Amino acid sequence: MSYNWNYSYVGGVPRVKIDCGEDIAHLNELDEKKWTVLSCPVKGLELDEKTLQYIDTNHDGQVHSKEVVVTSLWLAGVLGDMDLLVPGTDSVKLSALKTDTPDGEQLLSAARQILCAVGKPEAEEISLADSSVCLERLMAEKLEALKAERAALEAVEAPFGAQTESIAEAYNALDAKVRDYFLRGRLAQYAAESREKLDVQTAMIESISAANLTERTADIAAYPLARITDAKTLPLDVVVNPAWETAWNTVKQAFETEVTEENWAALGARLKQYADYKKQMEVGEGDVVLDEESKSIAMVDKLLHLTRDFYRLLRNYVTLTDFYSGDSKAIFQAGTLYIDQRACDFCVRVNDAGAMAAQAAASGMYLVFCHCTDATKGRAMDIVAAVTVGDTNNIAVGKNGIFYDRQGHDWDARVTSIIDNPISIGQAALSPYRKMAAFIEEKVRSMAASKESQMTESATAQIDAKAESAAAATAEAASAGPQATPAANPAPSAATKTFDIAKFAGIFAAIGMAIGFIGSFLTSLGREFMALAWWQMPLCLLAIFLLISGPSMFIAWLKLRKRNISPILNANGWAVNAAAKISIRFGNALSQQAVFPLSAKMRKQDPFADRGLSWWQHLLWILALLLLAAAVCWFFGVFTIPGITSPYLAQ
Repeated sequence: MSYNWNYSYVGGVPRVKIDCGEDIAHLNELDEKKWTVLSCPVKGLELDEKTLQYIDTNHDGQVHSKEVVVTSLWLAGVLGDMDLLVPGTDSVKLSALKTDTPDGEQLLSAARQILCAVGKPEAEEISLADSSVCLERLMAEKLEALKAERAALEAVEAPFGAQTESIAEAYNALDAKVRDYFLRGRLAQYAAESREKLDVQTAMIESISAANLTERTADIAAYPLARITDAKTLPLDVVVNPAWETAWNTVKQAFETEVTEENWAALGARLKQYADYKKQMEVGEGDVVLDEESKSIAMVDKLLHLTRDFYRLLRNYVTLTDFYSGDSKAIFQAGTLYIDQRACDFCVRVNDAGAMAAQAAASGMYLVFCHCTDATKGRAMDIVAAVTVGDTNNIAVGKNGIFYDRQGHDWDARVTSIIDNPISIGQAALSPYRKMAAFIEEKVRSMAASKESQMTESATAQIDAKAESAAAATAEAASAGPQATPAANPAPSAATKTFDIAKFAGIFAAIGMAIGFIGSFLTSLGREFMALAWWQMPLCLLAIFLLISGPSMFIAWLKLRKRNISPILNANGWAVNAAAKISIRFGNALSQQAVFPLSAKMRKQDPFADRGLSWWQHLLWILALLLLAAAVCWFFGVFTIPGITSPYLAQ
């Protein structure tokens, strides 16, 4: 009989519920199509990396669903009560281990051995701290033994002393070029008529001679190492390709005479022997081979990591309960970004910038990419944060903020790029007006700049013309001699212009017609509006608002309902199997905006705050508004004044 699973809607999608140890024990019966996630990375998550490494049995850097199932079955085979996994504690009572299974019996024996090693032979409970200390000691002992074993091997001296490393690096860089040189020489001996073709071609140099050669080093490096001859040697004083000159000057220190194919290969063998010896001496924990006793201790450490972290992993893997619960953060949430009086909780590390740039836009969220630095520890990382409340007027590339990771450490954050999507319906409602205002502002700015440029050019031209005219007059007077008398009223220069009244009259007429058309339109609009009943007027204004803002609001509503974190997780190496949507209400909970109390007392404490209006100024404003309303009503005939006819009624 199949297991009876319970389901619930999480993030707008039906998902299986993992509530108890019995659910965990039957994970192998859960249809893989119903899993929210099928794979996640081992690194970069807010979960102990060692726990994920224990689950990643094939060591490919990914935790797959099959590996999660295998882990759950292993736990079911060693624990008498699977409900011990739900609290997430890092200790287990010895009585909770099964003794009727090989792994359970092995764990119990290893646990007692660990407790004896840490000085707790009578304890009936083992903790992660106990197994970690014992395992660290064991690994340290085995690592020292391995180092001693390697040190007993026959030593290989560095063939060139302190210069060995630099010569080896130069040799590896030149090896292919030197072997190419000797092969070309043998071909030249085999077919003498082909030597010119095997040598560097003049045409090849001519093709790049006009360019900046420092930018064409890759082309130059492709030429032969040296000029091709019939000789079978490479003299130490040979003129080599400039791109390889530094490496050649380093490696030729290893030779006493000219280089041949034989002594070049012999040098490579000596350097390889020394490199292999050095690599053999560099040992780490990964080189330690565990015996059966050590494996048993490591198995206890694995159990304690899993009792603490496995259920939490399931809440972020089989389901996304931690993300949608609101009480805790998911393991993929890296921290909180504070920017523009907001705290953004949905922040994810960017592991692959190219993949994130290609997929993040499909999430439908307003995303801010930030480069974060911690100068105190010399660290840096990139994150992407979702802004889900407020406005975006003050968020731009280059803006700075503060990012707090899950451990509470602060990082300096700078916005590097933005993916623009609606944040709220209210923002979308005002979007058309802001775009219109921005368009008008840009047009006015461009017109003002154009007029300023024209005036500057005109003034400059007039000044230059007058300067040239004055210079010409001075030169003419000088040539005429002292008897010449300057004219009392010189003739106007060519730069002097007369006022064209006809031209400006046409301009004024055009402006007047435009103003007239606008006035007629507004009058017609006002006539139709005032003809409405009083209750129709607000409906008319609402209809105008919806006509302008309605399309933006509807599109925003559609996009907000489709926001989905799956593309962001996929870009970070997750295999998300089900949609992970962000509703409007949940989105409002993912970001918090600063809220200040409205208090007159706060204003009084600010010595530079704008002073409020006095009582008589308030009265004047009220009277002005009443007069304006009365004038509008009189104009459209709501009431009449004896002896005075409104222009609207006169029409």
